Amino acid sequence: MSFKITNDPETDYRAFVRAAYDRCAMDYANQRSPAAGVELNLIEERLAPGSRVLDVGCGAGIPVSRQLADKFKVTGVDISSSMIGMARKNVPSARFIRTDVLETGFPAAGFDAIVSYYAIFHIPRQEHRELFRRFARWLRPGGLLLFTVAPNDDGPGYTEDDFFGETMYWSNFGPGTYRKILTETGFEVKREGFAVAGLADVEGQTEVHPFFFAVRNELS
Repeated sequence: MSFKITNDPETDYRAFVRAAYDRCAMDYANQRSPAAGVELNLIEERLAPGSRVLDVGCGAGIPVSRQLADKFKVTGVDISSSMIGMARKNVPSARFIRTDVLETGFPAAGFDAIVSYYAIFHIPRQEHRELFRRFARWLRPGGLLLFTVAPNDDGPGYTEDDFFGETMYWSNFGPGTYRKILTETGFEVKREGFAVAGLADVEGQTEVHPFFFAVRNELS
């Protein structure tokens, strides 16, 4: 596989990602681990049964939405219609919406927690501050946020030419920048660590991604 730096202002990279996942959804979903990582306990152990959870970039609903839906009222959103179709079958007790998270709206303070696994780095990083502003608006004061980021540091957007047979787009900041963004958008970071992605790379090594666990400030 090869990687190519890209920053074309004429390209709609979110549409680019949607089309790629629509085509590779089944292959990708079949390679995901059926079990969520232990970091999801940071959400589960702090919420009352029936709490409202938003899963951003929910994919096919496995494992995160499925595990959360056993205890909570889960809404999953994903940009890929193929992924949403599978999620509705995999987790019939949850609500799933095919939408672009930066082009949709939810009621203020409408959720007790938001989770986002392996999704934010597909959004152009210049839009990440707005994304976290939205998260803060959608969470109640004291609401919980758990999300993963890419394992590399600040860098320009790039494409990978063989992501389950498709060309995929990635864009991210490093952990230090995310700490700053979280503070600026009304969050307090409570925990950082590494989440196991549940995918094996070409050398058979387990892929891991940094995660952040944060709480929306009560006065934000």
